[in-house]
Amino acid sequence: MIHIINKYLLPIENIIKNNRKYIGYFLIFISFCSLFLIIFSDYVKATGEQARNVLFIILFLPILSRVFWLQIANVIMPLRKELGILMGSLAFIHGWGYIIQYPSFVTDTSFWWQDGHVMYFWVWFIAFVITMPLLFTSNRWAMRKLWKNWKLLHRLAYGIVIFTILHIILISWYKNPQTIWYTNIDILIQLSILIIYFLGKTLEWNGIKLFKVEKIKYQIWQQWLCVPCGFIYDPVFWDMDSGISPGTEFTDIPDDWRCPVCGVSKSDFVVYDGPQPQLTYGGRVITMELLNPTTIELIIETTQDFISKKWQFVTFVWMDNEWEFTRQYSIVRHNHNRFTFLIKLDEKGRGSEILKYITASSDIRIKWVFGSFKLQDSKNPKIFIATGTWLAPIYNMITSLTPSSRAIKTGMKWSMAIQVSKTELHRASQWREQYLSLYFTVATEADLFYVDELKKIEWIDLHIHITREQVAWYAFWRVDADTITASLDTEWYLCGNPHMVGEYREKLTKRGYKKIYCEEFS
Repeated sequence: MIHIINKYLLPIENIIKNNRKYIGYFLIFISFCSLFLIIFSDYVKATGEQARNVLFIILFLPILSRVFWLQIANVIMPLRKELGILMGSLAFIHGWGYIIQYPSFVTDTSFWWQDGHVMYFWVWFIAFVITMPLLFTSNRWAMRKLWKNWKLLHRLAYGIVIFTILHIILISWYKNPQTIWYTNIDILIQLSILIIYFLGKTLEWNGIKLFKVEKIKYQIWQQWLCVPCGFIYDPVFWDMDSGISPGTEFTDIPDDWRCPVCGVSKSDFVVYDGPQPQLTYGGRVITMELLNPTTIELIIETTQDFISKKWQFVTFVWMDNEWEFTRQYSIVRHNHNRFTFLIKLDEKGRGSEILKYITASSDIRIKWVFGSFKLQDSKNPKIFIATGTWLAPIYNMITSLTPSSRAIKTGMKWSMAIQVSKTELHRASQWREQYLSLYFTVATEADLFYVDELKKIEWIDLHIHITREQVAWYAFWRVDADTITASLDTEWYLCGNPHMVGEYREKLTKRGYKKIYCEEFS
């Protein structure tokens, strides 16, 4: 049945999808124009009814989309902020319009309190007070300023629906005070709506879907990789919060769409031809250790063994009150079905918010193993530059290298103070300086982690930089790529924020280096 409805509504979906920005502008325009209705008494009551209807549309959209798979609801969801502005404007007109148009009615004591019962105006007033902060924060500027607190604030919408329905029930009771409540049709309708709404939210919160879009098969869709952050756009999982419907090809996404993880445009995506995950796989958390105030080491165990290469990352499928989303974390170590990750906690991040509360034995879900940041199979000298937790794929690469030459073996012995010839020491020193070097940068000494692990890797020339404070035994300030001397056949591996990677890549290219490999995350 739902497939038939989606099919017949498809032309309307396309109209909304292609003109969503202009529809949003129109809703805001209507919201401001509607304020003039406050001077017309005939429209005061009607605006209250329309505000209620718009509120129900806003609240039921996620349920219709996520529980019933109604595609047009998914297409309209990105307009919820504009609909919220319209709802708040209509509610303002309805409430204050009565006060302006009927001042004598408001001054009547029975309006505020009658027969020992709190009257409907008080309930409306509470709903109105809750609505106002939501009205003034229904914009991108407020979302950026409030960040995760924006969602917490907008959960007050649950209170609005309760007080709105209670307001309508009290009005019906006031009009027919002698009628038993369960024989009053208006009251029964409003109570039914409230019950249906919270039943629907319960299904949504538990991820229960009453219908499935059977036509979507994973194998038929092309995936696209976000170069800066590693997010993979998959038509099977789509992007619900941005109004992208299930099965939408990447080329059909509006040009103003942004990556839901790092916010870059479509131009930063490339075709992804990596392993094709068929499903999401389950697992559990083994340990989660705080290495410093903002960095954790997470070890998980999956329900089955995986094969990964020494540069790849795993996509985690998380769930919060905003619904399902994904985050990518590079692999530090991998042994059969056990993975280790280094993750930076960001107080504004959705993924970090979940990681703050998970514990050992918590269930997790992942989507296969991805990544094209590749360690070259060559004997060329290699220099690695990494910042913060972006060390993860670099560490994985370095520990996978197993030196076997005479000079390398000698270098390992030399570092352990074993006596060897001067020639062998010279060769070992040359190899340590030229063959494999790591430049690792953090902001402060408190941000350091894995220092002991790195020092135990005998076959690397280790340089640790701290940028915001001078600390004994560590280099001060950022790594300067111009001061690193290396032959032109050297391979450079850069892993860090896009600004750092772009800057180093430009400098190295100007110096004539061709073998530059990058991993960029937001």
